[in-house]
Amino acid sequence: MSDSSGKLPFLRLNNPFIQNLIVSACLFCNPGLYLALLGAGGGRASSITMANTSNGVLYGVFVFSALLAGTILNTVGPRLTMMFGITGYPIYIGAMWYFDAFGHLWFPVFAGAYLGLTAGCLWSTAAYTSNAYAEEKDKGVWRAIQWTSNVSGAAVGACVALGVSWNSNTLGVPHSVYIVFIVIQSISMGLALLLLPAEKLRRPDGTALAAFKHMSPMDSLKITLSLFKDWRILFMIPTFFTPEMFFPFQASMNAYVFNLRTRTLNSLLNNLIQIPVTLFMGFLLDTERLGSRRKRAFMGITFDAVWITGTYTAQTVWLASWKFDRSVEGPAIDCTDSAYAGAVVIYMFFAAQYGIFQNVVLYVVGTLTNDPRKLAAMGGFFVAWLSAGTAVSFGVDATAQPYENENAAYFALTTLCWPILYFITWKCTTDTNYMKEDTVIVPIHVRKEIGLDGVEDTVDVGENKGVDDSGEKGIKAM
Repeated sequence: MSDSSGKLPFLRLNNPFIQNLIVSACLFCNPGLYLALLGAGGGRASSITMANTSNGVLYGVFVFSALLAGTILNTVGPRLTMMFGITGYPIYIGAMWYFDAFGHLWFPVFAGAYLGLTAGCLWSTAAYTSNAYAEEKDKGVWRAIQWTSNVSGAAVGACVALGVSWNSNTLGVPHSVYIVFIVIQSISMGLALLLLPAEKLRRPDGTALAAFKHMSPMDSLKITLSLFKDWRILFMIPTFFTPEMFFPFQASMNAYVFNLRTRTLNSLLNNLIQIPVTLFMGFLLDTERLGSRRKRAFMGITFDAVWITGTYTAQTVWLASWKFDRSVEGPAIDCTDSAYAGAVVIYMFFAAQYGIFQNVVLYVVGTLTNDPRKLAAMGGFFVAWLSAGTAVSFGVDATAQPYENENAAYFALTTLCWPILYFITWKCTTDTNYMKEDTVIVPIHVRKEIGLDGVEDTVDVGENKGVDDSGEKGIKAM
């Protein structure tokens, strides 16, 4: 039932915001805990080779699973897609545990391939939820909430690993850490059960998101294939490919340069710095008093460009001063050493780009359409190219390239992204897409703002299965 103001209650399962929180909780439990272990260097310093091999396989498979994820999402819905997406994470953590205990590579490689298959579905569902469920005024913050939940999971996981390993003399992560992570990830399957079909969701004003007519897998696949003809999406491919390439490089340096407890501490700090910076970016992109969507996107891109360019410059100087030789054992810097202070500051600033870079890219993508079907395909397309870049990065690091060379390559690719993002924003971003797409239902407050209050919607909401014209059907749905 709605309250006296005509708005639906906040605490209801078919509230799009609540659905975004559920997806965020899934990210907390799964990729978050995965990042905690991977950021710590995979346990032993010798795990760099295992991490590069298994994650190279993981992200290679990830590319193709993400391309198909939009079709899967549009066909079976977010609940089953997310549940399948979760299954790969406890298996992969188990494989890392197995490698830490026995040193055999076959299980991590197999688990990496399986996680690549499932993770495309999880991350595509997340991108879809943040862009398709949110109103235009909320897309930056909703994605920031997801990413903050992801890194909060990594931070909590790093706290557990740090507490256990702080005074430990072992080279690897204790078995208890793996067990706790696997249990949490397995239980999180129950969270995915709470996800509803998008057609059952209702905004606070009672309106549905869009008209969701039945779509066959072939129809959904055609939407994905149409992206290869969309010049805007094709032009943005470098900005999809680049944002996560630095992460394998950073994890490799973390494992090579620092000892175990310091690697784990770095993993914690890595995630803590992302929380305020990512939330700041989300609020910046959604603060309407700062100007139009185009202006706010320009501001977000500029903030990213200045932050990330400055950090790469500082890291270039730091690497030149150390001249690491990867053919010999690393210095195993401890957090109590004098060399740690400058290194950790650069490390944290470097880590902060993880959330703000790809979140700005996704925000620009979200300004192109509000159609949930298209956004499902775009989310999968984005994740596919993001994964391809990460796979390449793991492959490059597996060849033991000098860190200076890797740093220079990613610096150059990142710098290329800024003019592309500026151009797409200037050319394609408008204040609203609500009146351009027949399938999308305009929120009531937007209709009032543009003088269409009381005008009939062009979308036949009644075509949605189980939905009547009152807009309140499905409030009790599961």
